[in-house]
Amino acid sequence: MRRATTLFAALLLAILCSTHPTARADACLGTWSIGIGGSGDNTPSIFSPYVDQPVGYNSLDPISALDEIDRLFRLHRSECPFDHIRLIGHSEGAAILHAWITANQNVANTNAILLSDPKRAPGPGGGGLSSIPGNWLIGYPLAGVDDWFGTVPVLTVCNHDDQICDISAGWWGYVTAGAHERYDFNVWDYGNWDSGVWYR
Repeated sequence: MRRATTLFAALLLAILCSTHPTARADACLGTWSIGIGGSGDNTPSIFSPYVDQPVGYNSLDPISALDEIDRLFRLHRSECPFDHIRLIGHSEGAAILHAWITANQNVANTNAILLSDPKRAPGPGGGGLSSIPGNWLIGYPLAGVDDWFGTVPVLTVCNHDDQICDISAGWWGYVTAGAHERYDFNVWDYGNWDSGVWYR
């Protein structure tokens, strides 16, 4: 009985010493990323090949997507407090991410890339689709435009012929020229501190 107890204690100690630190070290990569796609682009997301954690959500329930970004961000930050976290979103996903950043605008060691953001403030070009009068009816987090990002570096990328992020563009580029898909979805092609507006 004593031998069995000693063997069990040694086995337990070996498991605790070998697996816990390794699992933690493997999860903490130095830089980690979350990606959220647009309406109808959630499983699998266009970001799946390029991010550590794609976000799946119901496009009709953007609040749940906002909550999921928050959960994933805070979970990783608690497990890996020194990791830089990159966030990237496209279309409706960019709008949801935009709202998350506005609500958490002073989180440290984080940056975001917003591709074709409907909540993009005007200049250059027109504002995003959420700037159309009456769009407040769609409610939070999709309604309204702003650039209230606090200390978080945010890079907004908008194609000049993409109606979703520039309502002055009209629908021609969106419908016929692929303006809404002509973005670089690879989060690793952007810098940790890129900010401002790329209007192309």
